[in-house]
Amino acid sequence: MSPTNLADTARPIPRRRAWPGVVILALAPLWFLGMFDRGLWTPDEPREADISWRMSQQIDRSIPHLAGAPFLEKPPLTYWLAATSISAFGDSAALERLPNLLYALIVATAIGTLAARMAGRDAALVAALLAGSALISYRVAIWLAPDAALLAGCAVALLGAYTGYTAGAGARKFWGYTLMHAGAAFGFMAKSAPGWIVPALALGTLILWERRWAELRRWELYAGAALQALMIGPWVWAVASAPGGADSLRVFFWDNLAGRFTALAQTPGHAYAQGHLNWWGKYLVELPAYLMPWTVLGAAALARAWTQVRLSATAEHPAQAATPWRFAVSAFLPFLVLLSLAATARDVYAAPAILGFALLVALWAHALRRRASGADEACLRITRVLVAVIACLFAALLALLAAAERERTISVADLAVAVAVVPLALVALRFAAMLQRSKMYAESIAATYAAYALAFCVTGLLVLPVIDRWQDLSALARQIERDCAGGELAVFDPDETTIAMLDHRSRMTFTTLAGRPDEAGRVFADWFRGHGAQARVLVMLPGHAPGDVSRVLARWYPFALPDDGLAGALAASGSARISTRYELPQGRRYALLSAASP
Repeated sequence: MSPTNLADTARPIPRRRAWPGVVILALAPLWFLGMFDRGLWTPDEPREADISWRMSQQIDRSIPHLAGAPFLEKPPLTYWLAATSISAFGDSAALERLPNLLYALIVATAIGTLAARMAGRDAALVAALLAGSALISYRVAIWLAPDAALLAGCAVALLGAYTGYTAGAGARKFWGYTLMHAGAAFGFMAKSAPGWIVPALALGTLILWERRWAELRRWELYAGAALQALMIGPWVWAVASAPGGADSLRVFFWDNLAGRFTALAQTPGHAYAQGHLNWWGKYLVELPAYLMPWTVLGAAALARAWTQVRLSATAEHPAQAATPWRFAVSAFLPFLVLLSLAATARDVYAAPAILGFALLVALWAHALRRRASGADEACLRITRVLVAVIACLFAALLALLAAAERERTISVADLAVAVAVVPLALVALRFAAMLQRSKMYAESIAATYAAYALAFCVTGLLVLPVIDRWQDLSALARQIERDCAGGELAVFDPDETTIAMLDHRSRMTFTTLAGRPDEAGRVFADWFRGHGAQARVLVMLPGHAPGDVSRVLARWYPFALPDDGLAGALAASGSARISTRYELPQGRRYALLSAASP
């Protein structure tokens, strides 16, 4: 079929009406693969799983607990929902992530609906696909962590903020701003202040940009705050009424907010400014990676926005023509600037900014129907090339796993898929090119997404089980439990993953030992002296264990084997004896120490 005939035979009205179903069907393979076809991975997921499991056992659910100790970093909404899933269906990685599917659906439908109100149904398709598949927003969506619910709350709040801002006085404005408050409260109960900050910065920046000061006097803007009070107030009251409630609230509302921006005096154990240190410009430098594989489209949309945000009222452009573009910019740029000022930084913190970028790219794709420059057309082609390169990298990864795999059947399967994944992606990319030539730009982006999703999912089906073996903390915890039978276990200076691993998967009782490395000999001696010859101490070893993949790569790039760190030093000094070593291939290393022989 020629490009002209392709455009002539298209039936845009039924397709446009069906955009939510198209988006959900298109994103479902990515969601199901990432949420339900893998175990618990570091960072964070083992900790979040333990907190969720503990929440399912708690009578008082106002404060989350990690291994029985209060965990005061985030409000409990995501733990409530994960605990409900555990109580109803059982305790497994897939079932703990079941609420993530709800969060992902909310993000896709909310951002798609917002883009539809800005520019039509073709924009809805693009915005929803990009918000669901951009690297950092997809990682957040599938990860067992509060960020997924925060992203859903932010998407709903942005939809409400734009609806309220653009509506005339009355019921529509009221319901729009009320929706904003509902989303902000949901986001707050998931991950505290960012649930408020994202919509507040977006709306506040837009009001300042367009000098619509009268909007700040609208009763509709504030009426929905009562809904926030109803959603947040009972939880705050429950925390305040619990023993040590004032201290808990200070950690929730002060340390977790100010503590991310400055090293002010904080509650012991909650010095957040000391971890994940930030540096100015980090988020802007890493932004191209966050947007993959849509980085080039994001750059093209930013270039178009530079003109669109400065539009004035003309016969060609109505007075409100610039507002959608300004709102999209307001939805990500102020938030990224604010994150750049923080003392702490993690890539997932920037996920809400991807929602603004998804809207911006959707507006750009819609604008191409009116006028597409040669540079715009080139950006679409470059994106297809980028997806093809990603497919080639996936094929190379499968070939590497095939070379490392000891089971012949699995190795052959890896090689077969490695050979097939690139041609499969190229078929979809060729169709995307045909759609672009027919000036069906939104559909071309959707076909490019299909190529990416196809390569990602086919590769993931074979790669995820391998990573599961590298991350199998449950098996490691059960082995430690067997080796410690009949004696008491202590863990020296454990991280949260180690604590969660022992508490959640082995359900064993253990004691935490703390101290500086130079004090470890005395701390260990005191423990062994007080708990007998059967007592053990678990110590995490530095580095990662070798595995089949590293052995293959060592043919070209030799890796230095990690040493035993503190455990080795104690054994060498005669302060303790290494009884057992535990290693996950390409993963964590531990040593179980016992008292030195007399």
